[in-house]
Amino acid sequence: MLKTINIILFLVFCALCRAQSDPVINPSALHFNLKLAYNTSLIYPGLSTGIEFEIQQSDIRAFKKRNKDSFFGKGRFVSGNLNWYHHPDFHDNLYLTAEWVMRRTNEKGFISEFAAGPGLSRTFLGGTTYKLTDSGSIQRVKLAGYYYALVTIGGGFGVDFSVKKKLPFSTVARINLISMFPYNSTIYLRPVLEIGIRYSAWGNIINSK
Repeated sequence: MLKTINIILFLVFCALCRAQSDPVINPSALHFNLKLAYNTSLIYPGLSTGIEFEIQQSDIRAFKKRNKDSFFGKGRFVSGNLNWYHHPDFHDNLYLTAEWVMRRTNEKGFISEFAAGPGLSRTFLGGTTYKLTDSGSIQRVKLAGYYYALVTIGGGFGVDFSVKKKLPFSTVARINLISMFPYNSTIYLRPVLEIGIRYSAWGNIINSK
């Protein structure tokens, strides 16, 4: 398990190093966002909360025909998230993720994004768990469960209300696929739907003037 945690920390370190080596455009727009979302694995309810730090932001002007140009923003973020979902009679899954996020926002505030990164999962088994001790007695196990390494990858769409409405928040719906391992000597795959809100005090990222 220690080896797995070291690998995850190494991957997070590499992601941060890559982010710091990228050229930073428009440094006055650097900010962070706070996230709160409903996190559901198939039909099982949960929550997700996190914070993301902007690493790079650029405003791009695209030339089109009929003398009408379009504008969109491209952002790169590093995020940390605490996620949980409840699978009745099976387990509760509490997992941390660190993600590299690529996001595009057009002049109307429409968002499309892609994210991927490593994580660490801790499951808590449902019901009461017992174990047989070396002395032959039966003992109850408190907070029974397992640790897993995981990788998450996903994409989604949303609306940034700071672009048109000048409101400091956005709504996003995203589908993530989490892969937990080793899971009974296999790889455990589970789709997760995330619907939530992000708050930012820094407002509009696109300047179309």
